[in-house]
Amino acid sequence: MRDIGQYLQKVLDGELPVNHAILGNLQDVFNLLPNLSNPTATPQLQNGADNPTHIENTELARAMSVKTNDQLMTIYLSSLIRAITAFHDLIENKIQNRQQQEEKDGKKEDGKDDKDEKKTNGEVNGESKETKEGEKSPKGKGKESEKKR
Repeated sequence: MRDIGQYLQKVLDGELPVNHAILGNLQDVFNLLPNLSNPTATPQLQNGADNPTHIENTELARAMSVKTNDQLMTIYLSSLIRAITAFHDLIENKIQNRQQQEEKDGKKEDGKDDKDEKKTNGEVNGESKETKEGEKSPKGKGKESEKKR
């Protein structure tokens, strides 16, 4: 299109001679393109008679506009749905990460609680201090036998 514009400008400036074969081909190309001027709601009348080509052009332009709008709406909706789906996946991922973090924290707290309970009960490695002291007592009977003496 840029080359065609440059050629036509050079012909107008007189730098190049007019080539009727090229101009004829350009005219054929532009005549094959549909007339997509602004469609009017009612066809215009010329000299009291309907102009069938004008009516056909407005119908074609309206049909092309409707089709283009439908395609653009489809693209818009698909982009919107894609964005919503990605946002939903992001939220789900965030929830799963939070749940996993809470489970890890819960396991750590349970492990600490068990160790604290063992320390408060005087247990070390699953054995109480009483049983160890009982083993060290002279007759192996523990503190109760010592109290009775």
